[in-house]
Amino acid sequence: MKKLVLSLWVLILMLPPLHTSAREDKEITDRIQAFMDQAIEEYNIPGASLTVIHNGSSIFQDNWGEMSNGEKVTEDTTFLIGSVSKPLTSLAIMLLVEEGKINLDSPIDAYIPWFAYQSEVEKKITVRHLLLQTSGISFLDGFEVTDNFEENNDIKRAAKKLSGVTLGHPPGEVYGYNSANYLLLGSIIEAVAGQPFATFMEQKIFSPLGMNNTTADYESALQHGLVPGHQSWLGQPMKSKGMYDHAGAPYGYMTSTAGDLSRFIDFMLDGEELLSEEGFQMLKSQPEGDGSYGFGWHFPKEGSVYPYHTGATPDYRAEVFFLPEKNLGAVLLTNKYHELEAVSYLSMMDGIRAIMDGDEPRLIGLDNKIQWITLGVVVLIAIVLVGSIYRMIKKDKVNKKIWLCIGFLSILLGAGIIPLFTFMMGVTWRTLGLFVPDIQFFLTCMVALLTVYGFVIILTVTRKGRIARKRYAAA
Repeated sequence: MKKLVLSLWVLILMLPPLHTSAREDKEITDRIQAFMDQAIEEYNIPGASLTVIHNGSSIFQDNWGEMSNGEKVTEDTTFLIGSVSKPLTSLAIMLLVEEGKINLDSPIDAYIPWFAYQSEVEKKITVRHLLLQTSGISFLDGFEVTDNFEENNDIKRAAKKLSGVTLGHPPGEVYGYNSANYLLLGSIIEAVAGQPFATFMEQKIFSPLGMNNTTADYESALQHGLVPGHQSWLGQPMKSKGMYDHAGAPYGYMTSTAGDLSRFIDFMLDGEELLSEEGFQMLKSQPEGDGSYGFGWHFPKEGSVYPYHTGATPDYRAEVFFLPEKNLGAVLLTNKYHELEAVSYLSMMDGIRAIMDGDEPRLIGLDNKIQWITLGVVVLIAIVLVGSIYRMIKKDKVNKKIWLCIGFLSILLGAGIIPLFTFMMGVTWRTLGLFVPDIQFFLTCMVALLTVYGFVIILTVTRKGRIARKRYAAA
């Protein structure tokens, strides 16, 4: 008996003091709280929700601000999660692989034979190529069929619009992140499962994982409280019109909550019964070679290697990550987005990881220089053009040829700004308006100013010419 008591005392002495562990946890949560409070204020984010998971439990959960309808953000508030939808679609594909209904290395023709594409080689696009973002479909072609807000749009209809595309690269050779790849995966899931994508996700993914507030269709999203988010204009949140792509759930238009995505991260950390051990490891493993995108997950190119994904729609942003070796993960949802602010937003999760590692977090300031410079250029152009028109009108005689050339050149310049800018940026004009709306508006103003200026110059010169001829005739 004495030996038993002595052994127990030795064991107790070896354990870390409970109050020390509690104090350390409190210090960590206090640091996260202070860091996030600063980020939310500095980035002018109207509403946000953050959950940090460690060793199987939530060690931090807090919410900030409100949604566009005035409701306070909670752990169960619905957000659009953007491309964080892709890991969920990838999980759905793996379920069908393990059921023997999909072969990762089969050509996609086997599942959606109506989808055609042109390529310089005979090599076929496979399901694996779509998962790894190596199909060869170009960014611009993808932009043409994604983020489309037509009410009658659906997954198969959007995929058929892409049919006939010419590949920019042979399948499997070049990585090119493209949401169109996951649109096609969604279409494959519908074809193989014989049911709508949203129904399959609800029955096979959301319900088994306890993600009861997660949706993959618009009607369900509205029932769970989806409201418009905010676009950013010069860094300030502006309530959007409420944008939802009815064909976009496989790649970017699922809705979820911080609580539900925490359950998904728990699954990715623990590997519940949805997949075999082999399938589960494949799902979360880094691709071979120097690839940075696996089965629905990004992997950092430098430093620690771990799965993560960011996601954005025009008015929402999401980010998740998990580190299996540390049994750590986190979910961050916000209701504001702008593409030129994306780097700053990334520093929030970087800061969370730094705090968990015992390091000092660093918040990257919101930089709106490009927007302000563009606005300044528009104002300067307006001043110069108005001054030019005023001076020309005041002149009794003008050099007709020179001023007509100036007028026509101004119109041509106005007509060329949009094609030139979109070509340089590698995006469509529509996509530009969705993700950098203030820049698009300022460029539109610039085009309008140059075009109006050109026509005013031409009309004024023509009018002065008629007046001069009348005077000459009268003399």
